[in-house]
Amino acid sequence: MSAMIHTEDGGKIVRTCCFECHAKCGVLCHVDDNGKLFKIEGDPEDPRNEGRLCSKGRGATQVLYHPERINYPMKRVGKRGEGKWERISWDEAMDTIYNKIIEYRDKFGPESIVNAQGTGRGTNQWNTRLGNTIGVNHGLSPAHICLAPILTTSMMAQGMVTNWDGADFDRTEVQVFWGSNQVWSEATYTDGPVNRGRNRGAKLIVIDPNYEHPLAAKADYFLGVRPGSDGALAMAWLNIIISEKLYDAEFCKYWSTLSMLIHANESMAPVSAAELFAGADPKQFVIYDCKTGVPQAVAEGKISGQFDPALGGYYTLTTVDGKEIRVKPAMQALAERAAEMPPEKAAEICWLRPNEIYESAKMYATAKSAAISYFQGLEEHTNARQTVHAVNTIIAICGYLDVYGGNMSWPKFWGDMFGDRLTGRPTDPDAMKKKLNPYPMYISSHPRELFRTMATGDPYPIKMYLGVAGNPLSWSEQPQYVREALLNLDYIVVMDYFVSPTAQLADLILPSAHWTERDYIADEMCGRWFFGQPKSVEPLFERRSDITFIRELGRRLNPEMWPWETDEQLLDFQLEPDGITYKQLTEQHIFEHTPDAERKYAEHGFKTPTKRCECYSTIFYHMGSNPLPSYEEPAESPFSKPEIVQEYPFVLTTGRRYPHFYHSQYRNVAYLRELSPEPRVMINTLTAEKYGIQENEMVWVQSLHGRFQMKAQLTDGLHPRVIAAPHGWWAGCEELNMPDYPDFIANCNVCISNENYDKWTGSPGARSTLCKIFKA
Repeated sequence: MSAMIHTEDGGKIVRTCCFECHAKCGVLCHVDDNGKLFKIEGDPEDPRNEGRLCSKGRGATQVLYHPERINYPMKRVGKRGEGKWERISWDEAMDTIYNKIIEYRDKFGPESIVNAQGTGRGTNQWNTRLGNTIGVNHGLSPAHICLAPILTTSMMAQGMVTNWDGADFDRTEVQVFWGSNQVWSEATYTDGPVNRGRNRGAKLIVIDPNYEHPLAAKADYFLGVRPGSDGALAMAWLNIIISEKLYDAEFCKYWSTLSMLIHANESMAPVSAAELFAGADPKQFVIYDCKTGVPQAVAEGKISGQFDPALGGYYTLTTVDGKEIRVKPAMQALAERAAEMPPEKAAEICWLRPNEIYESAKMYATAKSAAISYFQGLEEHTNARQTVHAVNTIIAICGYLDVYGGNMSWPKFWGDMFGDRLTGRPTDPDAMKKKLNPYPMYISSHPRELFRTMATGDPYPIKMYLGVAGNPLSWSEQPQYVREALLNLDYIVVMDYFVSPTAQLADLILPSAHWTERDYIADEMCGRWFFGQPKSVEPLFERRSDITFIRELGRRLNPEMWPWETDEQLLDFQLEPDGITYKQLTEQHIFEHTPDAERKYAEHGFKTPTKRCECYSTIFYHMGSNPLPSYEEPAESPFSKPEIVQEYPFVLTTGRRYPHFYHSQYRNVAYLRELSPEPRVMINTLTAEKYGIQENEMVWVQSLHGRFQMKAQLTDGLHPRVIAAPHGWWAGCEELNMPDYPDFIANCNVCISNENYDKWTGSPGARSTLCKIFKA
């Protein structure tokens, strides 16, 4: 099918990609002879969604023509938050923004300007480049609760990310959804592989606190894990897999660091070849060769087949200076640690039954192939790093990493998005020192530190916020604190579709073009492909593409970093290494940038310091972190905070998905809103009976940090001590006569602490906070 089909009635059908969520499904946009988009349907030739399309994609025409859209640049003329605006020209808006940036940069340094975004679909690299152009890329975003914990943990230990579009459900024998609900959040490209797999007999394991997960009732095993205790379950799985020798010994010996010798003491330091062999390379590690009965120094990458590396045991070796040291393979250390978490202990921690832990682990590990989809259900906790590392280790030691039917790796996009070629380098030589980030594995300035600095001016003043498609008053923990921090700024710019709560505080708002009105590349989370994403209609009113705004502002600030005069030139630059232009991409629509091949690491090794899969992570060790996975309780849990459990007996898990909204988007769109008219907090039926709460009765949910109000939704699908709340509720829907939710009244993030974070990734306890519930 060509990129554009002209119809007999003078209209056209544009082949493009939907951007209403990260899935970026292929769509056909039907435009009439007057240039009006009147229908969107799935593209049957798209290799991912195969013609399927969710309600968000089908409702995109309502977003495009919505009467509440921001259509012109507007500056504030009343008090902040009063909602009084005056239309201005784009020239005035761009002049104002440029002059403000120069003013604050000259007086207070580039660190006084915060560039911000939301999910960043299609603009991550360009937002980063703009931040680097200004001088310090603070990169304010919800990355600490969305992808960054998984991304950094996986890249540091494995050199690849396999959790999202990597789960090969089409070819697997066992499908696992662990803290992931892709059949709702990215339904149209997940449902096909899941259903085809199930039809040919694939087994299904769902690990989630909520039995109302759409696959729970269909699962061979549903494990309703206590929110935040997934790491204990993962360690129990590792215990079973290792103790029963269900792991892939060949992979563990030759392609992982588990055969590497480490000191058998609390340091767990890796044994260097230079410790044992005179003149040896200190960067080389050591194995114990079972063939020869002696230690051997090994180079990076796959360990030679001439050796038979030991995976267990203790050994006493003599160093070059004559000292005896006690050592063991890292696999021995992992086995000992996992042995501390038998299924019976994990069952107590996770509120599960021992037999379902044991049997589900066996089902996974004894299959010829198995694939795990995991995501925000694992990373929105204060123990995210350890949990992700444990799950990644399960995948690796079972031999399911980057193989057909396992968790595949499509590394090209991640390398492109974070590489200097697209993001540029900071123009301020001290940029890294000026970032506000106490968390070693977070990727930019941390949101909590930025908001604290905005509020206090310590360690330096922040004067300006420049946000593109982001709404921290919805996504951030403790949004009431964030609001006060933003009000302390001199100047706020927001570019968006609608006037969000954050935009209500702005001094200048800009009209962002909808995906049907702009040219992009569909690249993020698109597996082994890139897709052309041409606009279907010309931008309405004075709306502009986010890329156009970022590019033109960048050119004003630093033409050398932004030499492109058009968006097409910029997109050509992005595609240049692939030998294709943007025009060619849109004409052919699909470009396969990586062959459908397994074990891609075999040629050059893993992208880690050892070029092996680092289940024992040398990076974590040198950071002072635990190099092997272990279990940590969440900062707030019945076990870590027993002193407050009597008053706050429940575990609050937030962020429950809707298939027809994406985070806080589109509750003002009638076509979508009528599917979920109002926010409702889920409570176990027995709990509701105990507290005298009826269906649809208004209740308060309160933590140590705040409280919110929603109607009660009674269910038998939650543990009696778990409360599940949706996020993203602020917008009303005028067409359906539904009011706004002002002052965070229905914002569950008010209950989430901005003091408790994973000390490595900076993840908050958004899905594991203690709370109480009572009638309003």
